[in-house]
Amino acid sequence: MDRDGARAFVYAKACGVLGKSFTGEKASRLFEQKSLTDLWNLLFKTTAPLIPEVVLAQKIEEESFNRFISQYVDFIAQFDSPETYLSDQFFIYEVENLKEVIDALCAGEKKIPNLLDLGKYTTLHFDQWPNLEKITAGTEYSWLKELPDIHHQQEVEFKLDIQAVKHLWTSISEIKGEEGEAVKNLFLEELILQNIVWALRLKLNFGMSKEEVIPHLMYVTEKPSSQDPLCSQAIKVLDKDPENYEHWINWNYKDLVNPKTDVIWRIEPSWIEKKSKVIQNKKASRLFHCYPVTSASLIGWFKLKQFELSCIRMAVEGLRLNEKPELEY
Repeated sequence: MDRDGARAFVYAKACGVLGKSFTGEKASRLFEQKSLTDLWNLLFKTTAPLIPEVVLAQKIEEESFNRFISQYVDFIAQFDSPETYLSDQFFIYEVENLKEVIDALCAGEKKIPNLLDLGKYTTLHFDQWPNLEKITAGTEYSWLKELPDIHHQQEVEFKLDIQAVKHLWTSISEIKGEEGEAVKNLFLEELILQNIVWALRLKLNFGMSKEEVIPHLMYVTEKPSSQDPLCSQAIKVLDKDPENYEHWINWNYKDLVNPKTDVIWRIEPSWIEKKSKVIQNKKASRLFHCYPVTSASLIGWFKLKQFELSCIRMAVEGLRLNEKPELEY
């Protein structure tokens, strides 16, 4: 199918999928379910399998992810020569799979763990388990030939995260035109906010100093610094007093700050994270609808479905713990 025809066809199908998805205000229905069985019925419109609750919880997440990936792969397949950045969205998930393998090998597991099914978009050779060198051979991860010892495992996995972020950043930076800028801005703000939340958690929950936090931030330049587009805002945040509300009222992201109360106030990273997800979801929706019949609109669809997946995970966890997650839409 020619590119223009494929874009029109895919956009129409993507609209249909979103109409049945639990995004935006419809996400609230996920949290209204009384049991995992009810949640399964809502999501898949079939009778839930008779399996233990803990297995059903995992099955819900796996089936939701597989459906999401299957739909996206089907969209890409409509193009004779799809833009590289569309398939590059799988890169982060492939890194997650590789990290799962590293964790299992470091723990001495004999059986390969359950991995996210990326179909033909998997470049790693997981059939070569448990030989790590053969798993990564001929891929972008071929530098990882030996299993790291327990003291360096986190360092290696962070290196993989940075590799994924840099790869994706390079890919989306090549998108041309106005829609390219919109896609780049969506990813930029998402990564900036992830860095901010992570920086605050390291500072508040682990008592790390500014100098200790910076090396743990995501970056796309040679090193994390105040000149890097992803971590400059997080570095600035580390200079703010987390218990002084006045330090945050003029912040760039002041709308994400938890409200001041009569009791002792402190900036809440979890509040920022929840708020930012909702805002990013709305921006993804605008990207999808403002640039119809373009490949960039598919990125908006991809991010919307990622938000749906995160809501499904929250609903599953809430039902397992008998808690109702709080999330605005």
